[in-house]
Amino acid sequence: MKYPREFGRVVEDLSSDDPPNTPKSLYVIFTDTNQRDFRAPPKPYGVFWSAVGPGPVNNIAIELWAKFGSVKGRDSEHNINGKDTQPGECYDGFACLNYGQTALSMFVRKVEVDNEGDFMLLYEKGLIEEALVLRGIEMDDRIKGAIDIMQTVIDWKREKGALDPLYEIFGYPEEKEK
Repeated sequence: MKYPREFGRVVEDLSSDDPPNTPKSLYVIFTDTNQRDFRAPPKPYGVFWSAVGPGPVNNIAIELWAKFGSVKGRDSEHNINGKDTQPGECYDGFACLNYGQTALSMFVRKVEVDNEGDFMLLYEKGLIEEALVLRGIEMDDRIKGAIDIMQTVIDWKREKGALDPLYEIFGYPEEKEK
């Protein structure tokens, strides 16, 4: 399976023509090739601001299938064209690539403040900071302090064995390199 060259570095504002204070949500496209290993976190392809819901991000995810290889040798497809995704829902698709050698799941998820795992994974990859800069928001001490508190809570929960069950599915955030 080939990975797109820009994989993990995409940060876009899909509503850049809107007025500066237009409310927007942050969405992420995740890929997962380790569906059987619940501790392996999915990999973020990129993050996207949208003022109109997940639709434009879903379209990018659907178009992204072509970058992972040709249609030849692809089978066990589920919703790779997005036809099973209802308006307003986030996309979720699956296919086996290279004649069954690799299983790939691709999905869009809205970044929610209360989902520590997604937020910290994106922060550690540098995508949160880039997304905030794109919106004209600086990573000031207040925002960095909030992220530090979130990391402290995650560390405490990990130590106590009380992490959210989603971590069992989506994996633990990687340690931030200093």
